[in-house]
Amino acid sequence: MESSLEHEDLLIKLRAKLNEGKIKLWDPPYISSDDQNTESFLELANAYAIDLSIDVNIIIDGLKELQQHSIERSKANEEYKETGCATLRVKTTGPGNKGVIRVVRKLTIMGSELMETVAEALGVESPRVKLIFNGKVIKSAPSLAEQGVNNGIQLMALIMAESPEQVKKEDNMYMEMKETLDDATLLSEYVDELADDEEYMRLEDQSGNTIELPRAEKRALSVGLAMHSRGRAAIKKHDYSLALVLLLEADRQLSECRSQILSSVDNWAVLQLDIAWCYLCLRSLQSANDAATRLTRAELAFRKTYGEEHERLIALKGTAENERVLFMRLYLLQGIVAYHQNKRQEARALLEKAERELNSLQVDETSVEAVMELGWSRGQACTGLRATNGDVNRAHHYLEEKKKERDAARKSSRDARESRALGVCMDGSTVSVDLVRSLQEMGFSRRLAVLALRNSNNNVTDAVRLINDHPDLLRDSDASDLDETSSSSESQVEADARLLEELKIMGYPVEQASAALRAANNDLNTTIEMLSSGDCSQPCQSSNPSTSESAEASRKRQKKEERIKKRKAREEALRRLRNAIRADDEDYLDTSLTDESHFLAQYKSLL
Repeated sequence: MESSLEHEDLLIKLRAKLNEGKIKLWDPPYISSDDQNTESFLELANAYAIDLSIDVNIIIDGLKELQQHSIERSKANEEYKETGCATLRVKTTGPGNKGVIRVVRKLTIMGSELMETVAEALGVESPRVKLIFNGKVIKSAPSLAEQGVNNGIQLMALIMAESPEQVKKEDNMYMEMKETLDDATLLSEYVDELADDEEYMRLEDQSGNTIELPRAEKRALSVGLAMHSRGRAAIKKHDYSLALVLLLEADRQLSECRSQILSSVDNWAVLQLDIAWCYLCLRSLQSANDAATRLTRAELAFRKTYGEEHERLIALKGTAENERVLFMRLYLLQGIVAYHQNKRQEARALLEKAERELNSLQVDETSVEAVMELGWSRGQACTGLRATNGDVNRAHHYLEEKKKERDAARKSSRDARESRALGVCMDGSTVSVDLVRSLQEMGFSRRLAVLALRNSNNNVTDAVRLINDHPDLLRDSDASDLDETSSSSESQVEADARLLEELKIMGYPVEQASAALRAANNDLNTTIEMLSSGDCSQPCQSSNPSTSESAEASRKRQKKEERIKKRKAREEALRRLRNAIRADDEDYLDTSLTDESHFLAQYKSLL
């Protein structure tokens, strides 16, 4: 990478000199018909070699490269005017890097055709080619023109090498990206149907308080945050190709949300930083302009979220020390982008600013190990030490206090959601969460406890009497909102073994009799009535017409089975996402700073 950067540094300097002198290398006297270096061209090269203190032969090679690029661009423009065929330059990145390839196609073709053309030129299968332009992944459809592709632009191609191991890695990349998107989308589609006491895709602000959003925006934000988290996990593994595809999809999803929502959390700003970081790690120098735009967005978002002087952040967390990691990376990336835009003074100032932040963020390794011995992860140890200026004891107490605060905020949010899910009593008051738990401790199911409290206006004595003496009234109540939140194992009390034996002797199937007993709260007479009418919450097939399920009971059973099936699918999707995504609340603050130190030293040497 060093040689590539040094060459890019040379071209930046030469472009600046040419622009300063308003010199056009593609016109006489700097070009000849026989493609030989003209006298004026050589004089120019000698002058630049003296000014820049660089060997004249290196200057000549650099000027020839810029000259050839200008000539090709001029020819491409003429060809586009005459034939409508656009010239696109595709820069490949990653282990399978094959440089820049030239593609000539009409902009009316679909994105899929361009992918196939690039794949053929690179000798790989089309599904394994990801093309990125201006911060967006090119889609199979619509046309290139509709996706903003213009003549003369350069795209980035994410391609892997052809060894079996790397082909498998890329196939895994595609499948992981698709699986992550599918799982996140599945969960978000049911975001309003999920049990309120479950935490599937809960959205929190910096304090751990739940953010309430309209359904459409909640879906987009949920999918976007899941894709972002999965992308960050890929960054941790240095799989920047997969990370970039995931992060750009996250950005597309979050762009559907209102700016006010995005400004209430720092995720969106961090996402912009992460995309720019992937550009850097993939050596995608042509993405400097998109990176600059994203870094500007990140800086503005941080100001809105944290305050101009971090006052909101300090009021919330008591310190802004750990978030300085984000600002250090912001200054570093801004400095690198400024360098590639030939803004050297600005680049130098930003890199110096990043260096000051980097030095202040370093923590003593012995102190880190000491905090880890107290039960904290490495990332948490660094977080605590940075917040307390390296004091081990204070770091431990700081982390404990923050954990208690977040746990309390989450408990409060859970209780509030559960209270809303329980509904209201006959008199309009909210069903008491504590009273529901009390009835459950007595052995009653959550479903019966809620229904009884609703009908008794939170009077426990009346609620118990209703369950014992008038279960038919509760059974006839509209409890559709409780069906999915109660699993089959908790929807009724346990069937009485003695009564179950009596029903068995009477000739009723064991499974059906057990279900009826649970539904009737072990009332024998009510149970027999249910079995005789076929009204049972868990009916079984029976050859006896008197015990066969009614059409209505069958319909209810099928709906319940469908709900259980969907719930299992969501739980499996959640399990996969949890396995792929780090569980740390602030994992983006956990960094060894090794990569940042390397890039800082590299670009400082170029300046």
